[in-house]
Amino acid sequence: MKKSEFKTLIREIVREEVKMELRKQLKEYKLNERKPVVQRKKLNKKQYTDNKLLNDVLNETANSDEWKTMSGEAYTTNNMNDVLSKDYGGQVEDIPSSLGVSKENTPDHVINALTKDYRGLMKAIDKKKNGAPL
Repeated sequence: MKKSEFKTLIREIVREEVKMELRKQLKEYKLNERKPVVQRKKLNKKQYTDNKLLNDVLNETANSDEWKTMSGEAYTTNNMNDVLSKDYGGQVEDIPSSLGVSKENTPDHVINALTKDYRGLMKAIDKKKNGAPL
């Protein structure tokens, strides 16, 4: 085999290999290109704070629905112990001990504040926000 024939043979093999690899790469590129583009819904921007970055985060959180149903269910005061037990490993009353304070040394007013039913207070706040007299 002559040197020129050998060069020609190598060129053909390289062309074929490059062509096959390009086809693979183009297929992958086209598949990735077809992925649907997630359109962001327009945010209703409110002014929560003067800090621009914090305000952007608060607006993003307020406009998303993810926080409303964490882990598939809506969290209310009825299942607050479930929420806190995931973070603190127990009931609401166990929060001080999870923070390194013994239950015996925890004042009663702290335990009462943690276990109090705040629904009435929240309703009063909502009424006041909406301009309704209490």
